[in-house]
Amino acid sequence: MCTYELEGAQLYSIRWYRNMIEFYRYVPKESPATKVFPVAEIKVDVAASDQNRVVLTEVDRTLTGEYQCEVSADAPLFHTDIKAAEMVVVEPPLLSPNVTADRVSYVGGDHIRVNCSSPPSLPAANITWFVNEQMVPGFTANHVFNFSNGFASSLATLELEATALSPVPTLMIRCEASIFDIWKATSHTIVLRERSANPASALGRSFTGAATVTCLPTIVMLLLQILLQFLMQNYTETSIR
Repeated sequence: MCTYELEGAQLYSIRWYRNMIEFYRYVPKESPATKVFPVAEIKVDVAASDQNRVVLTEVDRTLTGEYQCEVSADAPLFHTDIKAAEMVVVEPPLLSPNVTADRVSYVGGDHIRVNCSSPPSLPAANITWFVNEQMVPGFTANHVFNFSNGFASSLATLELEATALSPVPTLMIRCEASIFDIWKATSHTIVLRERSANPASALGRSFTGAATVTCLPTIVMLLLQILLQFLMQNYTETSIR
């Protein structure tokens, strides 16, 4: 898009450039008003383009770069101004981001570490964290891994300190990957459940039950010793006779 204000003057021409090479021109006094110049990889949709916009088709990542719009007023002043802007062609990931955690449950005071990875894309995706559907504010730890083909993947790590006696004894964690405002995808949600800090209580075993389990082998050993002594005594008496 190219917006401008001529302050009462008539438009003479609109010229579009990529890296200062002209590829599209609009001159309202000429017939036809539009003219396309051959520039590698650039294909203009003439029917959809006019004095305010130029529409490109079959766009690929080679068209990422700087584009310039030059506006010229008509006689007698022929005032001309040119402005530039960067266009980035995005190739989004083929898959959604993936989230993994270093544990499946926690107790109060635990240090929890969660990773989120976004598959290769162009450019690398930004990652946002959500805990119990609340966005984690101010999170910027996003590591980018570049590949030889120009693509890049993102990896972000979230570290949490679990709160003891949480009013909601679960942590629902997910991540969201986005590229500008044209692509967004979310990971699956992992659920970490709070567990008791006392394993015996968690297993539901009482003190009495634990004592019974502990004493039972001792009672069995005593019975075996008594039986062995009885057998030895019988064997000795038989041998003497």
